[in-house]
Amino acid sequence: MPTDRAPNPPPLSLAEEQGQLTRSRIRRAAMEVVARRGFDATVGEIAQVSGVSPRTIFRHYESQSALIVATVKDMLEATFESMEGVPSAEDDLDGWLEGVASAVHARTAGIIGRAFWDLHDSKFTGSEPFEEVARLQHDLRVNGVRYLVTTAWRAAGGTGEPPEALSLAFALNFSTFATQALMIDFDQEPAQVAVLTADILKVLLRRAVEAQVLAQGDANSGACSGQA
Repeated sequence: MPTDRAPNPPPLSLAEEQGQLTRSRIRRAAMEVVARRGFDATVGEIAQVSGVSPRTIFRHYESQSALIVATVKDMLEATFESMEGVPSAEDDLDGWLEGVASAVHARTAGIIGRAFWDLHDSKFTGSEPFEEVARLQHDLRVNGVRYLVTTAWRAAGGTGEPPEALSLAFALNFSTFATQALMIDFDQEPAQVAVLTADILKVLLRRAVEAQVLAQGDANSGACSGQA
């Protein structure tokens, strides 16, 4: 009988499995070192943490620059991965905002770390590989904020597109700048930053929905008066 099921991929050879394991070890170690040292992280440091020789690392990455670029891409994508355990916005909007804020600020601090500042350092931003990273960061942030503010807006009862000011508030409060500034300058832990930003967004979200309801009520009243 014909079937639409795709054929199972052939099993990996022992060498292929070993190669994947080695690359995974390099990837995890590189993310750890780059978060701590930024783009100045060396292959030697990553080799030491991963337990893999520099020579082996260069079998997987053609240069130190290529390794850093690939690592920062991994870090950015890991920061925006799905957030398991967070309640749905429709069922518990406050709990959803708190869970998202906790995940965003914890990941920003733990996954991105020192690399965040180098993403905005002109010393690194001029070359094409790092420009590619900057574009990826931009796209992930813009799309991520758009998804979060739209989800919150609709769950709170808003209609149409969220107000621009609310979108900017989400962008600011879920930004790496907010995490880093409050941690560095005001000795806040990521969990404390999360509580603060979630509380701010709850207030601004409800205020924006109330403003829309009032505006719609005024518009309806005006329409009724015009028809009278």
